[in-house]
Amino acid sequence: MAPQFFFFNPTCEMAVANGQVSYQPPAHLRVFERELALLPLWLAGEDDWLWHPGLVDEAYAAYLRQVGAPKVQWATEHKLPKDTFVAARPWGWSPAAIRWLRALGLEPAPHPLLPWQSDHRDLLSRYTGRELALRMKGLIKGTVLLAIPEVPLVLQRPEELEVLEATMTQPWLLKAPWSASGRGLFKIRSRSEGTARNPWVLGKLRQQGALLAEPFLDKVQDLSFHFVLDAQGVHFSGTTFFETDKDGQFLGCYTGQRPSEKWGAFPMEEALFAAAGLLQEALSGMDLHLHYHGFAGVDALLFRDEAGALRLHPCIELNLRSTMGRLNLALEQRLHPQSSGFWRIERREAQEAEQEWALNPPLLKEGHWFGGTFPLTPAPVGAGFQAVLRLEFKG
Repeated sequence: MAPQFFFFNPTCEMAVANGQVSYQPPAHLRVFERELALLPLWLAGEDDWLWHPGLVDEAYAAYLRQVGAPKVQWATEHKLPKDTFVAARPWGWSPAAIRWLRALGLEPAPHPLLPWQSDHRDLLSRYTGRELALRMKGLIKGTVLLAIPEVPLVLQRPEELEVLEATMTQPWLLKAPWSASGRGLFKIRSRSEGTARNPWVLGKLRQQGALLAEPFLDKVQDLSFHFVLDAQGVHFSGTTFFETDKDGQFLGCYTGQRPSEKWGAFPMEEALFAAAGLLQEALSGMDLHLHYHGFAGVDALLFRDEAGALRLHPCIELNLRSTMGRLNLALEQRLHPQSSGFWRIERREAQEAEQEWALNPPLLKEGHWFGGTFPLTPAPVGAGFQAVLRLEFKG
């Protein structure tokens, strides 16, 4: 297999929404991308290429060798693959990502999204996730453990928002069709919210033409299902459990463990097995593998219904791109069977990061990650973002 060219562009949905090949994310998100540029390393294989806009310092390079990280080739403006025809692996596709590759003198290998067409914009939006939810709602009929209380509504006018707000019996969540993960959300908390007059809501309606609306569920646990789509079809890879904050922003993933204390006697394994099989059937029925190749993540939710019973909503979001959950599956392959932990993206001081690394160094056992602190990206310069995995052995 030819070497792949990985790069981290988590603002890909925003770039798709913008549609311009010259799109640039806001300055604070460019900083986020730059400081976490090494995250795709853990998805890469030996001799793959990984774009890194700066230099990887020797201390961190030595750490990567110590923990058995993939021996990738670092790509910069001054060091690029000699074969300019590359198997591109962006975090997510967009017109801007394609143009950026070509500006480097690289030509991405054939992919269903090349050349970019206008209908690809809808494919990489929440409308595709809504279609998946419609299919899944039909497939889960009669299944006690799985439930989709409401397929997202498509609202295009302020008057429709007024009707929703006036008649709702529980909070609802509005979602922009195109937005970065955990962003583009607005919660209608009560019938006095004044949603149809809110500047953010009206701005999104003007920019994107519609908003998707769904009930705000009583969350117990976030989780996700992961697939690979290729010319042969849809292949299931695994599940991962993660945490988000009150605004839906990603906080981190459980690695080598599940927070089972949250659901007690709920038959999670049975629910996961049923959901994974039906999702694979639904995704295959949509023929998505004919239009997109690569990683796909389906966010799900364990929630309490109106009667207080636990149910699994199998398809809250569909992401046709790399995801933090997919990254978590790759990290779990490196863990010792007796180890588990949690990794998160934190904003921290460089000195704090270095002290933790020194006081709680990474420990390996039989070639696997066993305990201690594993920086997944380098310490920031001064202050900034870093991804950090903290492991403990189960004893």
